[in-house]
Amino acid sequence: MRKTKEEYHQLTNLYIKQKWLIAKKEELKELIDFCEDAESKGLVFSLLERFAYLDNETLNFLLNELSDYIINETGFTESTTQLLSLTYDDEADSSQKILDNIKHPIYKKGWRQIKTVNMFGKSISNYNKGKREIIIVDEFIGSGRTLRGRIDYLKKNIPGEFKLKCCFIAGIKNAIDNLTAEGIEIFCPLQLDKGISEYFEGDKLIEAEDLMLKLELKLAQYINGKDLFKYSFGYGSAEALYTMEGCNGNTPNSVFPIFWWLKDKLNIERNTVLTRFEIGF
Repeated sequence: MRKTKEEYHQLTNLYIKQKWLIAKKEELKELIDFCEDAESKGLVFSLLERFAYLDNETLNFLLNELSDYIINETGFTESTTQLLSLTYDDEADSSQKILDNIKHPIYKKGWRQIKTVNMFGKSISNYNKGKREIIIVDEFIGSGRTLRGRIDYLKKNIPGEFKLKCCFIAGIKNAIDNLTAEGIEIFCPLQLDKGISEYFEGDKLIEAEDLMLKLELKLAQYINGKDLFKYSFGYGSAEALYTMEGCNGNTPNSVFPIFWWLKDKLNIERNTVLTRFEIGF
């Protein structure tokens, strides 16, 4: 489909604002063509313009922010602390990557014997060894559902008192505020607004929500048993506009599925702008 003059200028402006999309011209073209009207295209452009895309330099900055918080602000002691990944099973995920990446800045800042735990269930045995100050580490917090579940697990299975703090590279501010109000202490340097409901207002909000729902109806409603409804507007309706792709990360399921859902309603595989590795897709 040939681009209109308006689309050409929109794309050019988008490449200036989001340079990482220059390497994704074919994927972006397919996404724009997926939109059947100017209003849907306008929404997609608006969302892409506001994406937070983490490159290596930004990631290293945020990892250092987390390290400073852990060492200087938690009040925890290295000998009694465990850094705990949110990973529950034996599948590698971004939480383990952040746990691995943060070891270097923490080491440079003086904590050289810190215990890292790459599977959540192992937190119990490490607690029994005296690691009773727990810091949960992960890349992104979207709705907070997963974190609540993990904290409930700790409360039910740890046989005594423990101190808990949570560290995320990035997350949705609304979810962080809600969790903080529940008494869960979270440090998250990069906090983002929801992409639609906290950007548009009034009639424009209603229109934007309707446009996104129509786009989602053009996606496969099920992929190998995975229900698109569960991920509508991002898992937990997080409406996230964030990614850290490549060797350092994996697009969170909190992101609008229009950007990463693998098949359309005809079950044809899409060449997506973002990639989410997920078993079973």
